[in-house]
Amino acid sequence: MKFHYKPSTQQLRDENSLAKTSADTIDTVNFNVFQWSLLLLFFITTWAEAEPYLAIKNNMKCAVCHVNPNGGGLRTEFGRIYGQNILPKQSSSYDSNQLAKITQFLSVGADARFNARLQRDDDGNNSQSFEIASSQLYLNVKLPDTGLSFYVDQQIAPGSAINREAFVMYQFANQDYLRAGKIFLPYGLRIEDDSAFIRQATGMNFDNSDNGVEYGFNYASGTVNLVIANGTSQASNNDDSFLYGIRVEHLFSNLRLGASAVLNDGDQQSQLFNIYAGSQLGDFTFLAEVDLLRLIPANGDTKQDVEQLISLAEVNYQWTAGWNLKLTAEYLDSDRDIAENEQTRFSFIAEYTPFSNIQLRLGLRLKQDIPQKPQQNYDVIFLQSHFYF
Repeated sequence: MKFHYKPSTQQLRDENSLAKTSADTIDTVNFNVFQWSLLLLFFITTWAEAEPYLAIKNNMKCAVCHVNPNGGGLRTEFGRIYGQNILPKQSSSYDSNQLAKITQFLSVGADARFNARLQRDDDGNNSQSFEIASSQLYLNVKLPDTGLSFYVDQQIAPGSAINREAFVMYQFANQDYLRAGKIFLPYGLRIEDDSAFIRQATGMNFDNSDNGVEYGFNYASGTVNLVIANGTSQASNNDDSFLYGIRVEHLFSNLRLGASAVLNDGDQQSQLFNIYAGSQLGDFTFLAEVDLLRLIPANGDTKQDVEQLISLAEVNYQWTAGWNLKLTAEYLDSDRDIAENEQTRFSFIAEYTPFSNIQLRLGLRLKQDIPQKPQQNYDVIFLQSHFYF
């Protein structure tokens, strides 16, 4: 069995920029039109979703705000209240729960991210684009007095419709849970940015779910997740080879520590290990994750093992309601036996939430690859608007 690495839509765009044009041949008028369009997009009313730094800032588990106990997707009633009344600069008078909660046992939700991007690489090529980064619909049905629920996460754009998650979950009286179906595997920090090195190199991102079974031990100050899955993202199903994973997380008063381990026991075996942490200090929230990935060739293959090292460090500065500044530093060594093949990426992002469930993001990303790949050395400026309920 081979571990399935599926690049996100964002990475595909980053690595294969469309319609590149030499900087000195860009039409000035068209460029100015695009700049004005960016400003217009910035003022479009759209909505935003929470990220792990908010859970760390408030010392909460992901399950407090999300129906999926590992985070992401449909919000719980508390998650909707937080997005309406606590996160924004100014809260709205309407009740977002009335929109999302169809009945006592049926809830729906949605997410949509819209981007405008300007990119320039070391070859002097420029590209500009508007794009639907992602758009999802969610549905959750709770069967009365049973502890059972049915959850669906359906991507509707970009491209054709794709089911991301579809599982049945049983919640025990002690808050432990068992779920089975198509799921995102529990692994590390569930950050929103699928293009991050720690999500791309490991394959543990929102573009890559798997059929499997997960049991979650839920105690007062932490969780333990055990999972077994196909390990190939539904490409095949070998009953003799599966993916096995465990994640352990503990919450202290102002510190969160966690670790994950995954074994994909196929013909070409892959092993993933990580440790991650989060902490709160005044108006600052810190996140960090370090991953070690080992790719072991199939029996009889003369190739040597490949070991990769990936890391992310992030700091968020949220000094007043409605505003957050995010700085991230990323590192990827795609083969530790090869010298000077490292990649780095730095991001500077301002997030503004003026009203309930409305967030706009302005960001700059600087990516550095080896000099022999000038098109992979680039700077990106982007504006993003994000809608959810």
